[in-house]
Amino acid sequence: MEKIRVIVADSQPVMRRLLGRRLAASACIELVGLVEDKAALAQALTQGPCDVVALRYPIWAANGRAGNDREPSGFARIGLELAELGKQHVVAIANVADRAGVLQLLKDGCRNIVTARDNLDEVMKAVWMAHLGLASVSEIACQLMWGRPCGGLADGGNWAELLTTRESEVLRLYLSGMSVTEIAVRTGRTVKTISTQKQSVMRKVGAENDVELAAFAIQRGML
Repeated sequence: MEKIRVIVADSQPVMRRLLGRRLAASACIELVGLVEDKAALAQALTQGPCDVVALRYPIWAANGRAGNDREPSGFARIGLELAELGKQHVVAIANVADRAGVLQLLKDGCRNIVTARDNLDEVMKAVWMAHLGLASVSEIACQLMWGRPCGGLADGGNWAELLTTRESEVLRLYLSGMSVTEIAVRTGRTVKTISTQKQSVMRKVGAENDVELAAFAIQRGML
């Protein structure tokens, strides 16, 4: 099973551990580090491979001198410094409260934005999208931008008819972080039945691995 290797960077110990546990519960994610500041993140990135950094912004914002227009600001500076350490993608968990804040992050080059008020499921969606090289903006960030949440990315096909009710249930439970065995216990079916239903879902949607399966669900508003 292909897993997304994630480092969580957050200066708040409780939030760092909570986010780490939630991400690690996903069948698609391998938590490879929990760090509290820039120095610890830089060290973690030299110790092993990482696909995505879930970064509570502005963990590095205090660095550098305010008011110097010749220096990259905010997330742009973070992106440049991380680029020197590797090719991992970044999910910014930002304390933004208005349209201007979201716009500034986008202007600075942030491709995957989650607000501090979003739930942990939104962070997981952003991690999946970042790993696939796709941009994402959380529901609350969308509301701040346009006054409404984002809709699913419909492809024009009647995709919902591809899956049975039980297959849709298995897909949602699996992507929430439950294992095949846990889903079997939850639904009262056998492990073999759940495994067969999961494989049927992947075949019907054309997903070769769990990451592609997650992308299918996210793009169609199933998560």
